[in-house]
Amino acid sequence: MNWVFIYDIADKKRLAKVAKIMKDYGVRVQGSVFESDISYKEFEQLKARIRKVIDKENDYVVYFNLCESDWQKRVKYGKEFYGQLEEDDYYIY
Repeated sequence: MNWVFIYDIADKKRLAKVAKIMKDYGVRVQGSVFESDISYKEFEQLKARIRKVIDKENDYVVYFNLCESDWQKRVKYGKEFYGQLEEDDYYIY
């Protein structure tokens, strides 16, 4: 299953913990944005780990599940995280 995770964490210590957990499940594409291709079971594990860390009154995490068709339509511009692109290049998966 293809996922995009975004988050905003108010406390620096919790932020570091959330980022570390996210790295276990995906690839950072921006500061607080990760892409991932994980099973539903792994997704449930991720959510459980995150719930233990965040303060639900001050932090938030959003999980977007994308179907394969939509995942393939994503458009990126600039530096590719799996390699290098020229500054004026863009690509479509």
